[in-house]
Amino acid sequence: MGLSLSGQPDTLKVMQYNLLNYGNNTSYCTTTNNNINDKNGYIRTILTAYYPDILTVCEMGRSTSLPTEFLSNNLNINGVNYWMTSAGSNSANSSLTNCIFYNSSKLTFAGHHTAQTYTRDVDVYDFRFKNDASGHIVLTCVIAHLKAGTGSDNETKRKTMAENIMRYIDLNYRESNILIMGDFNLYTSAEPAYQTLTNQTTYPSCYFIDPLYPYGVGGWNNNSAYADYHTQSTHKNNDSNCHSSGGMDDRFDFILMSENIYGGRDGIRYVGGSYNALGNDGLRFNNSINNPANHAVSQAVADALYRNSDHIPVTMELIYSDHLDVNELADNKLSYDIFPNPASSEINLRFYQDNLGKANILLYNTLGQIVFSESISVNDCFSEHVINIENLPKGFYFLKITNADGLTDTSKIVVE
Repeated sequence: MGLSLSGQPDTLKVMQYNLLNYGNNTSYCTTTNNNINDKNGYIRTILTAYYPDILTVCEMGRSTSLPTEFLSNNLNINGVNYWMTSAGSNSANSSLTNCIFYNSSKLTFAGHHTAQTYTRDVDVYDFRFKNDASGHIVLTCVIAHLKAGTGSDNETKRKTMAENIMRYIDLNYRESNILIMGDFNLYTSAEPAYQTLTNQTTYPSCYFIDPLYPYGVGGWNNNSAYADYHTQSTHKNNDSNCHSSGGMDDRFDFILMSENIYGGRDGIRYVGGSYNALGNDGLRFNNSINNPANHAVSQAVADALYRNSDHIPVTMELIYSDHLDVNELADNKLSYDIFPNPASSEINLRFYQDNLGKANILLYNTLGQIVFSESISVNDCFSEHVINIENLPKGFYFLKITNADGLTDTSKIVVE
């Protein structure tokens, strides 16, 4: 379970999830329509679809006993005992807090800090890797729940929180391995808060990169063009009075990464194509997560996502090693994105690598017949390629990619 010392990278799975008033009773989220015991059951079901090594959460109630209760009810179960937690701070005296849970067989907790306290606390957690012989690899997770609501006043408050965060990071974590995650409540990438977090000019040593750039970045609010990337709301209708309604039409939930992680400069690298909104099959726009039938997760998981929260989790994978540099990391993992998926007219491929090379692309139907074949040049850093599929019959296909070193990966494609 620990860090490989044999020269092979290990994988770290990360999940961010807004739990919706976990252990926090309000006039609209009560012990009847948001019962914590019911929520624990839903969360356990959701985790069967993606079992992370780091789970960061927003909207945990302020009671200091809740992180331990969450741990014992949802993670350290069925003989598992390696999960640990560190609660967030609450200097802002909010009814809702952040929290982190981590796989202690892979990670060692190295410290907690508070980046800012305006509106809500933003929490900073440092981790080292078990069996890291060098002792130098550090991963920092920043959890932020930015101010909710529409209008210029709320946008300004989100901007203030983002500016406070970036000043803190610029002072303490330049050129580090950092993830910033949470419910950012952003309606468009043009919002000042998003621009503050991702502005390379203002913060050249600590700006963040969106894994969905450029195809998932833009005016995603109530825009069907971004249906593949929406994370809120799981409910089309307001049938519980607790969950927000309207169906999936906003991208509120994020995991952004520092340039160090994007480029694999210090022992940790983002696995291209691994970023995902759990349960979003691209067919949810203005609909509930579980109706019509969900093609990305089982019906049981879709129902649990529906009942537990009005958000869905976002996930990503990292690879890490204590003595492989960026080029070796790249050689040990075929790294690429596919978008959109499902698709109707074309598939876009984005490759991540640090050397020039070739990639052979094969597309198979379910009978094993090759329906597309091409060899392309892949440029330094990243390059993009488009496959035209508009003449293919609707259905499932398998995309097989082989790079110049013989590394191969296969992904399922849906043509609709």
